Amino acid sequence: MPHVLLPILTFAAAWGVLVLTPGTETALVIRLGMNVGRRAAFGAALGTGTGLAIWGAGTAFGVSALVAASPKLYLTLEWAGAFYLAYLGIKLLMPSAGAEAMAHADEEARHIGNLASGYQRGLLTTCLNPLVGVFDLTAFAQFIPAGVNRVTYSLLLAGVQVVMAVLWYVILAYMAFSLGRVLSSPKVVRGLDVLTGMVFLFFALRLALSGLPT
Repeated sequence: MPHVLLPILTFAAAWGVLVLTPGTETALVIRLGMNVGRRAAFGAALGTGTGLAIWGAGTAFGVSALVAASPKLYLTLEWAGAFYLAYLGIKLLMPSAGAEAMAHADEEARHIGNLASGYQRGLLTTCLNPLVGVFDLTAFAQFIPAGVNRVTYSLLLAGVQVVMAVLWYVILAYMAFSLGRVLSSPKVVRGLDVLTGMVFLFFALRLALSGLPT
């Protein structure tokens, strides 16, 4: 039993460090929590968890390996993710039409299924990032002990991954919502939009550059 549990604990420790490292999902949850509301941020956390579950299951059943082994498929997914992040970033940085469009989407989310709106954003942000699949593909292989069913154990690792991520982002959503109630002035909101937009553009650029031939 220890030879089965120890790799899970080690994986959880490694994944915990990665989850706590700020990235696009972190920026998305914080912005939604502060500017839209707690339900939208919770939705983003659940959407991110669903995206991780999809990549984890894909790794367990070999789909992620197919994506990684197909340069065209991988590149297509990579560029789709880069364009989506760039789209979000530019909308947040634009002081007029783009900001109004994003504000309209936020306002709509407040009144019409804001949980679903946040869920959709979180799901797309995670699913359109093939680096998640590559991480699972390389990390799962290192933590699967000998003598176990690889598919079952991979799904177990994916479950740990999802639970830890969702718990962290839910906590982050609650903190962001509480902070947003205090820092709700237009200047603070605009500053957060600019900062979040720059984060999205940075990760969009990094994702795009990682797909260029070296």
